Amino acid sequence: MENNPHQDEEFAMNHILEQIVSASQALPLEENLQDIQLDARTANERGYYLPDEDERLRLVFSDYLRLRSILLDTINHLQPFSLRKKSWKEDLEAFTMAYTAASLLIRSATYIIDTAKALPVIWKKLDEAEERFGIERKTLSKIYKSLTSPVQMWRFFEATRYYNSNKSDILDLRCKSIVHEELISLLEEEEQFIESKRRSFFKKRFKYRFYDLIRSHKSGYKKTMFHIFRLTGSAIAEIKQPFKSSNITTTTGKRVGKKVIQEIQRSLKPGDILITRHDDALSNLFLPGFWPHAAFYTGTDANGYSVVESKKDGVKLRMLDETLYVDSFLVLRSNLSTQALDLVIQKAKSHVGKRYDFLFDFTQADRLACTELVYRSFHATDGITFNLQEHTKRMCLSAEDLINQAMSSKNFECIAIYGLPEKEDSIVYGDEAKQLLQNSYTSQWS
Repeated sequence: MENNPHQDEEFAMNHILEQIVSASQALPLEENLQDIQLDARTANERGYYLPDEDERLRLVFSDYLRLRSILLDTINHLQPFSLRKKSWKEDLEAFTMAYTAASLLIRSATYIIDTAKALPVIWKKLDEAEERFGIERKTLSKIYKSLTSPVQMWRFFEATRYYNSNKSDILDLRCKSIVHEELISLLEEEEQFIESKRRSFFKKRFKYRFYDLIRSHKSGYKKTMFHIFRLTGSAIAEIKQPFKSSNITTTTGKRVGKKVIQEIQRSLKPGDILITRHDDALSNLFLPGFWPHAAFYTGTDANGYSVVESKKDGVKLRMLDETLYVDSFLVLRSNLSTQALDLVIQKAKSHVGKRYDFLFDFTQADRLACTELVYRSFHATDGITFNLQEHTKRMCLSAEDLINQAMSSKNFECIAIYGLPEKEDSIVYGDEAKQLLQNSYTSQWS
């Protein structure tokens, strides 16, 4: 059956919309930074950060950088859906998503910068490089430079004028779906902040004559979208550098190709855990460790779906080709009976439709991070348990925590691994796969 281009386009737009709304709920707000400010005041009086204070600050900053990169990427992916030869209102939807993401980026950056400016000890610390999280030297200063750039902010306020000129039609988008309603609510919440930012910026940076010239210039849709994409373009180019790439290089696409997927699919069994890695994925940047992501193989159904996976667009049934469009993967298999695995698979599928949890708070079940799907499906089944770890006052389980606990428990084994420097061209199985896995990260099992 041929694909319907309009349906594919609508699916992609909804995918981006879901990412923006979900990411917005994890961005730092003023109240989220109170503990960081308390640590900073204590460190300022002492003259230096203690390791635990340093770690808390790093984790908050790396979370922010990862969400920032995801929002930048959503704007980047909206470019094909802007300036289409279709109805004006379809173009307006792409603008609304891009403008909302840009507004969230500016607001969250302002919180971070204002906090760091009030307590210079934070600024100094966040401008340090931190290889574990892929954070380069002077990262905070680069964000500040972008946030205070007259050219960049002029572009954003051009988009703001376009929003105000078409506000009624934009607000009508809330009727399309529940998620559109959430998007418009986000935008309305940003209005007061954006207006105060605009007044402050023009007061500080421009004489009235120049401001009046800008105001009198009529900006159309094409120019407005160009401004938004230019607003984020340089940041995307900078972020897309593979901070955490392996020693393997690839010239096109991902290392895992069609033949590899066909081979591993013949070895997979329902209930297998897939742990994957993209060398340069924006969603994986600023996360420590080599293995960042987990998915759940369920066996192929009548519609061709064979994986339950939680990604930026939520918990969905997916094709194996989508899940394994990666650079490296490994397969973990439990020793559960077929009957027990059927129950585990039912649990996994029961979570389909939930949102992605950008905060990694496993104590709440309405949103699931990738590893939380595995955790909630397997935990307490025939003696299998996973222990959550505390990170920045959130109880969660990283992919490497999951591997460590699974392998230490002896309830799981590593069936196969692919994409490591030692064996980059073939899938490795059995004991050799186990050894490669153990050497691929800071493992805590033998």
